[in-house]
Amino acid sequence: MSKKQASISIRGVITLTAHAHQTSPDGGSEGVTPQMKTTVFFEGKKQDVPYITANSVRGLIRRAAGQVLTEQLQAKHEQISRNVYLSIYRGSYARTGLDAGGATYMQMIAADKHPFVGLFGGGAHMYRSKVRMEGDLLPMITATAPLLPTRYQAECIDAQPWQLLNKTLIASRDDFERLPEGDFIENVEDAYMEHMAAKFGQNAAKKAQKADAKAEGQAVAKSEKLKTDDLNTFTQVECIIPGTPLYFGMTVSAPTDAQTGLLLTALQSWANKNALGGGSCRGRGSFKAALQVYQGSELLIDNLFIGDAGAYALSDKALPYLQALDKELAEGVASAATLSALYPTAVKRDDEEPKGKKAKAEAQA
Repeated sequence: MSKKQASISIRGVITLTAHAHQTSPDGGSEGVTPQMKTTVFFEGKKQDVPYITANSVRGLIRRAAGQVLTEQLQAKHEQISRNVYLSIYRGSYARTGLDAGGATYMQMIAADKHPFVGLFGGGAHMYRSKVRMEGDLLPMITATAPLLPTRYQAECIDAQPWQLLNKTLIASRDDFERLPEGDFIENVEDAYMEHMAAKFGQNAAKKAQKADAKAEGQAVAKSEKLKTDDLNTFTQVECIIPGTPLYFGMTVSAPTDAQTGLLLTALQSWANKNALGGGSCRGRGSFKAALQVYQGSELLIDNLFIGDAGAYALSDKALPYLQALDKELAEGVASAATLSALYPTAVKRDDEEPKGKKAKAEAQA
């Protein structure tokens, strides 16, 4: 059994090496996809600051930890149900039919000690998670310095929030418009004429709608805008610029050594996938990570990652935690039977639950 230790924190600086973007749900001006922003107070004034959400990063790290389990399953040729898989990777397999707080005492103890379940919790019983992001990944600038731990405030740069943003262009092309050479397309002449007629017709209708609205002094409502299938598109995307330092902070409540080993392994995998936000296939979101591991105020590991981004190795100081994880994996903590027992998927049906106070009282009588 792994011994428990005091809470640990993983903190440090994520420096963007490419533009990064996370789309704001609020929408923006036509033709521009806006970056997520939040408001901070600095010197009595509100400032809109771009950021990457903690929830998205935590989800990536959880999935990286889950991959350690599924690799074990594959190696042993074992299988789990779809619902157990979803419980591991996203924390829950459904929004209804759960039984939060319904675990037995022995299930709670087993979940708390388990390398993965103890860290990330979730499942039908909604086990508590020991992993807590300290906040969203804010840029380390003068306006956000007071929000960061003291030891990282000196690394903040003297920049205004708006200086961290730039617009990039996504331009896609219609390859069929440039009529492919060769005779491998079925009914190529008819297909080409149909394709171009549909494109010009849709574009003409969209322009006419915009012109009519302008003549009436109105804007076309977003829900009423005509759509087009034109594959030639130009879209501007608001991004956080390369070189921007972002603060990363994560705290884990009293993990076992094996849980620490799994978390460090997941962090390594996440950092090597090297993508924050969306558009990673277009080269967005890459970064360098300089992270430290603390136990309270004591520095345990000064440089968690060794080497270059995309090929990070873990510091030798992480070895005892990795060995503790390997020992528990060898003992079967990632077996299909263990995972299915900790993440049951048939605990309660909503139509079996008494509705209303009177029905519940009668059921308990």
